[in-house]
Amino acid sequence: MTWTNARMLLRMGGVSTSHGWDQTLKKVTESGVKVDYGKLEDCFVEHLLCGEKYTKLYPVDPALRDAIQTKIANASVGTSPASASYPYLMSEKELAEGTGDLNVVQVESNEDGVGIIYSSVLWVKTREEISFEDFDHPQDMKNRYEEVIGLARKPVQMYHVVWMPHHRDFLEIRVDAPRGIIEADIHALHSRMKDEVNAWGVVKLEGSVNLFPAVLPFYEDATEGTVTQMTFQTTTGAIKDEKMPRRRRDADQRTEAYHVAGKEAVEAIAIYRITVEWGFAEDDLNFIPSVTLGASGPAGAQSKDPLISGALVKNCVRASDYEFVIERLGKKAKLDS
Repeated sequence: MTWTNARMLLRMGGVSTSHGWDQTLKKVTESGVKVDYGKLEDCFVEHLLCGEKYTKLYPVDPALRDAIQTKIANASVGTSPASASYPYLMSEKELAEGTGDLNVVQVESNEDGVGIIYSSVLWVKTREEISFEDFDHPQDMKNRYEEVIGLARKPVQMYHVVWMPHHRDFLEIRVDAPRGIIEADIHALHSRMKDEVNAWGVVKLEGSVNLFPAVLPFYEDATEGTVTQMTFQTTTGAIKDEKMPRRRRDADQRTEAYHVAGKEAVEAIAIYRITVEWGFAEDDLNFIPSVTLGASGPAGAQSKDPLISGALVKNCVRASDYEFVIERLGKKAKLDS
């Protein structure tokens, strides 16, 4: 979990934050303020259901909704270290010994639906800055390099969700998508989760909903959030990847001067990757959920049947953030028609 999201969760749970984890813990300890850990844990569990997920939507017959939800509600929770520590992370020792096995750790439900929470451990490669002071001759290293970066493999505990909404005719498989995970691993996890559901014998999931039809409507609707990044090919054969910094709140890639001028210089552009971000404030908190849709590349986007099998939904601190994004995605992809 990023500190940005953690800070929001803490504040939602009634905890006054400071600059970073260490300073916040120090502030809480020194202030002597009583923390409502029950409320804080509820906020955390809600975030586990929807934060940083790569979601695929599978159409199901509405007549099967009750059977699917009953199967989920009656799921057997195992006795793994992951289930024993849920909703918190396993110890470092347990993480190091963790495997890629999918373990059912909990069944959760709320006003939106019901779902099974799975946990698995994935070894992720990360980049870390190495201090010059860690070397025998720090000054020599400073003279030669601006910075030194090391690659490390770390075990990351992930929480995946099989979710059957009350009011949508799509079963959702939400795979955790933390920073550092590669796309191939995400799709591999989705395949395994899909096999898990099909093994229930209640519903047969085939292909997920193609979300490519939402790309152009998101781009063309200037009232729909803010486009912070897009990748496209022009009729001259050029491939462009354009990104706006979040710190410019009024910036939208659709209307950015360089993009508009460049678009006018060619016959057309074929967008195959787009990120849309929304922003709204409640109780002095700023929420910025986002969705990224990406085809495999320009060739995939220009094929006869371009395909985007899932959506990367990020920065959803609460379930309502996630539901908002899925609703907007559904309207742009015309899933309710």
